[in-house]
Amino acid sequence: MRKFLALLGATVLMLVAAACGKPPTASASGADLVFSSVKEMTAAAEEEGTVLVYTDFLPTDIKALEKAFKRAYPKIDLRIQRIGGTDLIARYESEVEAGAPSADVVISAQPDYYADAARRGVIVPLRDTGVLDFVPDYPKKYIYDDLGTALIQTIQSGLVYNTRHVPAGKVPKSWEDLLDPFWKGKILSYSSAGLDDINQLLTLNLLAEKYGTGYLGKLAAQRGPSQGGLEPMHSAVAAGEGWLAIQSLPFVVESMKAEGAPVEFVSMPDAFWPTHGFGVSAKASHPAAARLLSYFLLTPKGSESVNTGVGSYGPYDHIPDTFVPPTLKQMQQAKERHDELIGPFKN
Repeated sequence: MRKFLALLGATVLMLVAAACGKPPTASASGADLVFSSVKEMTAAAEEEGTVLVYTDFLPTDIKALEKAFKRAYPKIDLRIQRIGGTDLIARYESEVEAGAPSADVVISAQPDYYADAARRGVIVPLRDTGVLDFVPDYPKKYIYDDLGTALIQTIQSGLVYNTRHVPAGKVPKSWEDLLDPFWKGKILSYSSAGLDDINQLLTLNLLAEKYGTGYLGKLAAQRGPSQGGLEPMHSAVAAGEGWLAIQSLPFVVESMKAEGAPVEFVSMPDAFWPTHGFGVSAKASHPAAARLLSYFLLTPKGSESVNTGVGSYGPYDHIPDTFVPPTLKQMQQAKERHDELIGPFKN
C-alpha cells in the first residue's frame, strides 16, 4: 500500500506540472527526454541556458550557426568548440570513458560513428530524441535510421588541378582518365595515414567496386609525393609541384582562386562526399538545449545557416545526383577492406 501511495503521489505531481505548463523533467542522463511541443522544449532549454557543441565544421559555418541560433534563441548560450577530423571523436570518447562527457551535441563528418555510439548508449539515436516530430517537412530520404542520425550538410567532392599545366582536353571526366601517361608522377594524394579517414576509404571502396581492385594499384603508381593534409596538398598543386590532387572540396579551391592561385575544381563521379550528421549525448548536461539545437539544425533556417559555402548542400537544397548517400553497410564494408584499399598507397 505504501508503495502504491508513493507511485500515486508521483503521478499527481507529474499531472500538476503538466497542468502548469512546466516542461517535463529529464531522467538522470537526459537520454529519455521527449517533449510534446517546440514551445515546451524551448522553455526547458531556456531554463538550462547553455548548450555545448563539439564539431569539425568550418569556422565560417560555425560563425553562421552561432549567429542564426542566437537570433532564434537569444536566451540560450551556444558554445561551440571546433576539433578537426577524427580528433573530435577521440576527444569526446576519452571524456565518455572518463565518465565526464562535456559536449551536449556532437556534429561530425564521420557519420558511421553515430551508429556505434548509439549501440553503446553514448549517443541518443535521432528518432529517440523526439525532434523529428517537429520537422515534418524535413526530406525523409536524408534521415539515416541505420546510422541513428540525419544529414545536415554534405560537401561536393572531386579533384583540384593546376590550370597552367593541365590543358582543357586533359581535364579528367572519369577516374579512368587518371591512368593516362600524361599524369605519371603528377598526381598528389594523402599519405596512407590520411586515407584512413572514412570519407577517403569510402571513395576508394567505390572505385574498387566499379573498376576492380587492380585499378587502385594503377592509380597509386601514377602518384607523385604523398601529402600530409588537405592544405599542403592544394598548396603543392597551386605551386606546380603536382598537377592534380585527390580529393578536393570546392570551397577550398574557390578561396585559393580568390587569392590568384592557378587552380580549378572538377567534380567526379564515385567520389564520396563528406557528410555531417549529429548526435545528442546520452549524458548531456543540457539535454533540453541539446534537443532544441538538433531541432534547429533540421529546420530550413538552421540548414541554411551552415550551408552557405561553395559546394555545400543541405537537405532542403537540390543536391546533385553525384551525391552518394552514406550507408552503414558501405562503411562497414570499407572498413573491412581497409588493408586491401590502403595497401597500394602505403608509403
